[in-house]
Amino acid sequence: MQRMKQNTTFAVVAFMSLTIAFVGCGAGSQAPPMTPVTQNVSIAGQYNLVLTSTNARGTTNIYTDFTQTGTTFTGAANTLVCPSNDLSQCKGGDTSVIAITPNGTVSGANVTILISFPSTVGADTVTMVGSATETSLAGTYTDSLGDSGTWTASTAIHPLGPPPGVYDYSGTFNSTSNPLLIAPTILIELGQDASSPVRSNVTGKATIMHSPCISSLTLSGQAIGDAFSLTDAASRASIIALPTLPTGNSFTFSYNFEPTAPSCAGDFGRGVVTINSSPFDY
Repeated sequence: MQRMKQNTTFAVVAFMSLTIAFVGCGAGSQAPPMTPVTQNVSIAGQYNLVLTSTNARGTTNIYTDFTQTGTTFTGAANTLVCPSNDLSQCKGGDTSVIAITPNGTVSGANVTILISFPSTVGADTVTMVGSATETSLAGTYTDSLGDSGTWTASTAIHPLGPPPGVYDYSGTFNSTSNPLLIAPTILIELGQDASSPVRSNVTGKATIMHSPCISSLTLSGQAIGDAFSLTDAASRASIIALPTLPTGNSFTFSYNFEPTAPSCAGDFGRGVVTINSSPFDY
């Protein structure tokens, strides 16, 4: 009886040992952990880009609104390219005159952007390569005219909020063709166009004081990065405004009335406005 108990105990121990050995062998054949999939960065939104030449050719500001599908993205057709952030040198902003449309690709955090635009010495094509960090981009560029340098890009500092939020701006302007002794005052109110599905479309109004030919404007147009392009169809007037970076709290703008405008015909000039409130103050 004692011998049978010993044999039974030995059989149980042997079976357990065999089971543990089998499990140990099986564990060694498990599939290796899966490599995590790299997520592509999102580039969609309003952007301000600054190109800085390393060949003493200064800076160039680019304002656009990117839309993205998968790994590709495209800028707005009314993209503004402004050497030295100078209004008089800007190209684009008006698709009826010239359309500048940057495009690019993303791969993980890596970004490539291509943009072509006219310059004083011929057409220029710029290739930017870099990477994304949170809401900013940075890298190096080369162009078809022999220039190269660094570039940065950041999302709009003052993006327009959804209706009924608006930004209020105030400032002064003066005519270049017929300068006044007292510069007229301008008050502008801008917000997203509630009737448009396009986020960058804006509407607003301007109240003007001390001008001999105009007292108000009804505005529509587009936000382009932190810049904006506006028109008043009835008054046949147009405005292009550029932010003063890096804060973007003030803007320089140029205005122009067509020769056939009902008031201020042919007048043009420059001005400065400052943001007084954000679209979320209402």
